Amino acid sequence: MRRSANARMRHSLAAILERLSRIYCLENPSTDALSLILWENIGYLIDDRRRDELLGEFERRVGRDPAKIARAPGTLLLDIARRGGMRPETRVEHWRRIAEIILSECGGDLDGRLRALPVTKARTLLKRFPAIGDPGADRILLFCGLDARPALDSNGLRVLVRLGLVAPSASYAASYKAAIAHIAAALPPDRDRLVPAYMLLRTHGRTLCKRTAPNCVACPLDALCAHMPTKGL
Repeated sequence: MRRSANARMRHSLAAILERLSRIYCLENPSTDALSLILWENIGYLIDDRRRDELLGEFERRVGRDPAKIARAPGTLLLDIARRGGMRPETRVEHWRRIAEIILSECGGDLDGRLRALPVTKARTLLKRFPAIGDPGADRILLFCGLDARPALDSNGLRVLVRLGLVAPSASYAASYKAAIAHIAAALPPDRDRLVPAYMLLRTHGRTLCKRTAPNCVACPLDALCAHMPTKGL
C-alpha cells in the first residue's frame, strides 16, 4: 500500500536506520585505502564473499605493497584474476595501474598522501584509480576517516528511492547527488553515524530490497515504503 508523502516524512532517516540496525549485524569495514581500491577491482560481477576471498588470496600471494604489485609476475596476477570473473586481463592491467599511481604520485604511501592533501584534492586523486568514481571516492574518504561526507552505493541509493526519500531520476549521478544531500541533512557529519548508515542501507539493498524480486513481505520498512520505481538502480 502506498503511503502519503506526509506520513512518510514522519519517519526520519535516523529512525529507518535504527529499524535496520535491529536485523543486520555489521562488520567493521577496512580503513586502508589501497585495500578498498583493490576490493573494487578484484573481480567482475561477483558477490561480496567471493571478493573478500579473492582479496585475501591477492594479499597472501602478492601483498599490499605497490612495489610488489608492480613487480609481481604476470602469470601470478592472471591466475588470481581468472577466478574473479570475466575480463581477467583487464583486471591485471588495473592492478598494475593502481600500483603505478601510488608509486609515481604518492611516493609509495597512498594513505599518507591522502592525509596530506586537502579533501577536494584527495578526492580527485582517488578518482584517478580504476573503478573509482564519485561513490567510491566518497566511500574511501569516509571509511578512512578523511572526510565526514556521506557515501552511498547503488544498493543503498535504491533503498532511499523506493522509500520515497529521494526522487527517481533518469540520471544516476543526479539521484546520487540528491541522496547524499538528503543524508547530509538528516544525519550529523560524524563518521560513527555515517559509516553504519552506508553499510545498513547497502546491506538492506542487497538482502531484502534487491534490484529484482525484492522481498517486501519480510521487510521491516514495507509499511513506510513508497515503492517508487527504481529503473536502472
